[in-house]
Amino acid sequence: MPTDHTTRKKPSSGPGMLPAYAVSVVTMLSGIVWAVVTLTHVGHPRLQDVRTGYASVNVLVGLGLALNGMAFVARRSGRAVGRLLLVSGCALALGQAISVVAVLAHVDPVTYTAVVVVQITAFALFGVVVYGMPLWLPDGHLPRRWGPPCVVLVIVWSVLQQYYEFALPGSTWYNRPTPLDHGGWARVEGWLTPWMDTADAWVPSLMLAVGLAVMAVRWRRTPKGRRAYWILVVPYLLWVAAGYLYLHADIASEFKLAAFYVPAVLWPVTLGYVHVRDRTWALDRAARRVLTALLLTFVMFLAYAAVGAFLSSIAPGSVTAEAQLLACLALIVGALLRPTARWATRVAEHYYYGERAQPYQAVRELADRLGTAPHPDDAPRLLCDTVVHTLKLPGARLVVVTRGGPRELASLGEIAPESEVFHLVYQGDDIGYLLVPARPGELALDHQDREAVQILADQGAPAIASLRLYKDLQTSREKIVMAREEERRRLRHDLHDGLGPALSGLRLQVDAVHSAIRTDLRASEPLRAVSAGIGRAIEELRHITDGLAPAALDGADLPRALRQLGEHLAGRRLRITVALEPDPFPKLPAAVEVAVYRIAAEALNNVVRHSRADHAHASVGVTPEAVTMEIRDDGDGIPEHERGPGVGLASMAERSEELGGRFTLTSTTDGTVVRAVFPYSPDGRRAGTGAGT
Repeated sequence: MPTDHTTRKKPSSGPGMLPAYAVSVVTMLSGIVWAVVTLTHVGHPRLQDVRTGYASVNVLVGLGLALNGMAFVARRSGRAVGRLLLVSGCALALGQAISVVAVLAHVDPVTYTAVVVVQITAFALFGVVVYGMPLWLPDGHLPRRWGPPCVVLVIVWSVLQQYYEFALPGSTWYNRPTPLDHGGWARVEGWLTPWMDTADAWVPSLMLAVGLAVMAVRWRRTPKGRRAYWILVVPYLLWVAAGYLYLHADIASEFKLAAFYVPAVLWPVTLGYVHVRDRTWALDRAARRVLTALLLTFVMFLAYAAVGAFLSSIAPGSVTAEAQLLACLALIVGALLRPTARWATRVAEHYYYGERAQPYQAVRELADRLGTAPHPDDAPRLLCDTVVHTLKLPGARLVVVTRGGPRELASLGEIAPESEVFHLVYQGDDIGYLLVPARPGELALDHQDREAVQILADQGAPAIASLRLYKDLQTSREKIVMAREEERRRLRHDLHDGLGPALSGLRLQVDAVHSAIRTDLRASEPLRAVSAGIGRAIEELRHITDGLAPAALDGADLPRALRQLGEHLAGRRLRITVALEPDPFPKLPAAVEVAVYRIAAEALNNVVRHSRADHAHASVGVTPEAVTMEIRDDGDGIPEHERGPGVGLASMAERSEELGGRFTLTSTTDGTVVRAVFPYSPDGRRAGTGAGT
């Protein structure tokens, strides 16, 4: 069986649907305006002879057509049919609304002429639906060759027919004489009357017969799987039958009115059937809301009309203006009671409990924040922040299980000893847990809180797992760097204090022997060569030890080395100050000392060579969590075109990152700031990632 691909397309959404939404809103407002104005003016002299029952049918049909059209436009299938139904439905409802308002307001003739022209347009569009609908059935598409010309003929006929009906001398609209019986309007009517008197009797029947014949032929030629809209034939045929009953049948007006109500109700019923059958109710949120509002307006209008008709039949004269207005207000209050109660509940829930009633909203917010987080280290803080501020819980603490044991990554708010544990599980592995205390005055979290926190924990688990892996890799790298620098320090000391003095002593011995046998030329020359070779070896050894670690750190602590560096680079125009905290300055790991000294040396050398500064300040601060160093100067700053990743800047950034730190450079016309932050713990273990600025 062939598949109907037209009903499987992705629904429309976004700005392209705004015109359809606008037309739907105008239709709903028109129906509401007509109902309110009519109900509040029951018995008004200007509405005395107006057949409000048939007017209500027009409004009801307009709502039903707009409801169907909106759905088809949103589905992207049968879009031409959807637009026709949507525009014609809006025109019917809008025409009735502005007509009743214009009559009651007793507008001037020019304005009333415009109202009648709008009504002619509305009925002409509806005529296009009545006469042209068979051309679109059963697959929702016009015949390619002769379909558009046929639609043009239908439009021309519908406009002429409605103009002829409204411009007839003596005709009225809403109990007011037509304004089209004089001037140019009357001349056009005089030209139409001779042949429209005859054509109006047989052209509509001919057009309907031709349309139904075309539909029958296309029905047989269209594969069954592509007959997506065959169900629309039911309300269409019922509406045609109701029209013929109204024009030609000699039956009571109540039965004629009921005959119009049945097909009007069937329009949205067929819509629901199409969607349920094809499972195409997958619309975006905005489209669903508009359709829901249209359907609610349609059902309320239908229910009120049905109740009013029933009361009028069993108790004539009881349906006064006041009674209808009260009934209308009661219906509106009843319709708004449940959504109002839901709104009030959501407001109270949000005030006291945050977004726990809508956990997926909190999850989406967390996902958006994780997606825009500048650094992976922000994930734990964002998760705790969502628990505390979005769910309004008193606190949250995130702990991950690493190779070195449990490690706290973030904590926010107050954490009680009896906090509940929410495990973070990723791909079957328990990677950590989230501690969350109960709300003040409660012994434990309730079911909604537990569900919301667990959903957030599950959402954040992949990011935390990635961060844990990153932390493990970073920690391993830092351990390697630390071990390397410690080994280099030991090797430098061994070479400097062991091999270096041994070579120097050996050279002294060779020189002493050379002095003793200076007269023996055969032995003197080789001894001089040996002494020179030992000297070169000592020089090479000095180069090797200098490469293993800065010479300034050999035999001196970091504060003294930095001060000596500042004194060496300072000059007549440049003053360099050095500050270290705390005092006494603690002993740092070799890798950290080397990184701090190398970065300070590179940054101060850049100040001397490029900045033209009068003053530079180097500061190093140690806290239980981090080692922070900063080099400031009051020079000209780095020009914008020279801020590329040079060798010096890249070297400073690399030294910071290999120890898990962060490096930043800020340069303005008032000077440059170089800042590096290294993680540090007094007990020798890494305390966490530093935070640069």
